[in-house]
Amino acid sequence: MKGTFQIINERMESFTGKRGKVEQRVLSLLDLDNTPFLNTVDYVLGAEEVKHSGKCQGKKIELAITNVQPAFGGRLRMQGHILSVG
Repeated sequence: MKGTFQIINERMESFTGKRGKVEQRVLSLLDLDNTPFLNTVDYVLGAEEVKHSGKCQGKKIELAITNVQPAFGGRLRMQGHILSVG
């Protein structure tokens, strides 16, 4: 699934997993589709996508979404690949 979003916020999340402390960069996104999601969604940056962190707040981003899961507080958390940042 492809989607266009606007980056609202970027944050670092950390928690203790089975193998110790886990840190993830998470983007909060606003859907820019004709029929958008009602709430903002989270996107977890992969290891190769960390180069985009810190530089794209407020910009539009196009994603290829491969996984959508419910996360903390009922928010949607997505994973996939960044196609373009503009």
